[in-house]
Amino acid sequence: MKKIFALLALLLSVLYLSSCSISKKAAIKASDNYWVSVHDNDDFDAFDNIKITIVAKGLVNYHHHYLSLFGGPQDISILEIDPSVYKFKVMAHDGLKRTSETASEAGAVAAINGTFYDMKKGGSVCYLQIDGIVADTTKGKDMRVRANGAVVIKKGKLSIEPWNQDKEKVFRSKLQRNTSVMATMPLLIKDGYAVELIEYKGFSDKRHPRSVVFEKDGKICLMVIDGRSKGNAAGMTLEEVQRYLSRMGDGKGCTSAVNLDGGGSSTLWEKDLGVVNHPSDNGKFDNKGERRVANSIVVLKK
Repeated sequence: MKKIFALLALLLSVLYLSSCSISKKAAIKASDNYWVSVHDNDDFDAFDNIKITIVAKGLVNYHHHYLSLFGGPQDISILEIDPSVYKFKVMAHDGLKRTSETASEAGAVAAINGTFYDMKKGGSVCYLQIDGIVADTTKGKDMRVRANGAVVIKKGKLSIEPWNQDKEKVFRSKLQRNTSVMATMPLLIKDGYAVELIEYKGFSDKRHPRSVVFEKDGKICLMVIDGRSKGNAAGMTLEEVQRYLSRMGDGKGCTSAVNLDGGGSSTLWEKDLGVVNHPSDNGKFDNKGERRVANSIVVLKK
C-alpha cells in the first residue's frame, strides 16, 4: 500500500511546478503556455524540494520550496480539494479569531483565512453574505473599486466570480438562504486568462504573503505563499502570483483565481496537519504566528 501511495505522489508531483511571464497590459491564456521544467525557465534559478501528502480521499497537500523563484526564496503550500467529496462554507468569526480555531470548532477538515477586515473593530470591509444573511457590506470608496472578485458558495459548491457594486446590489435584493458570498480583491484569473491588475501601490507591486483560492482541473485549491522571512520566503507581488498560477502543472494553468487577505493574515490549516504554512505575525519562520482574523473559508466533509 505504501508503494502505491508513493507512486501516486510521484505522479501528482507534476502539478504546480512552473511559471511564465505576463504583461501588465495584455492578458495571456494559460492554455497557450507549455510545460517547462525548473531548469528551462530563468525564473526558477533553483528548485529545492516538493512534499506531497495525501491527507485523505479527495484531499492532497502540496508543499513547495524554491531556493530562487522570481529572484528570491519561496515557500508555497497548496491544498487540493475534490468538490465531489467536500463542501465549502464561509465563516464570520466571533470577533477576531484564529482561522484554525474557528475551523476546528466547526468540525472542518481544512480552512484558509478570508477577506479583508477592520483590524480594530472587526468585521469584513468587503461584502459578506452567509447563508442568505448579509453580515457586512463593502466599505469605503477605494474598496468599492478594488473589490472585483468574490468567492460564491451555493449549497456547498464553491465558484469564483467577478464582482462589482451592481452585483452586490443584486445579491442584496435577492437573498437566498443557501448562498454565501465573500467579496475580495483582486480577481487574478478568469476563464484561464490573467486579469489586468488595478495598480495599488505598496499592495500589488510589493512582495507580501498571499492567500489565494483557485480552480484547476475540476478541483478547488487553497494556496498560501509565505513571505516576510529573509532567506526563507520572499513573498510575491500580485503579478508574480498570476505568473505562477498561469504556468503551473501541465501548462494549462488554472481556470479562475482570486486573492484573499494576505500579509500576516495568511493561514492555511488542515485538521490532521495543523497550520501547514508559516504565518508571519510572530516574525519567525514557523507555524505559530497565526493572526486573529474576522472571517474564513472552511472545508467540510459532505
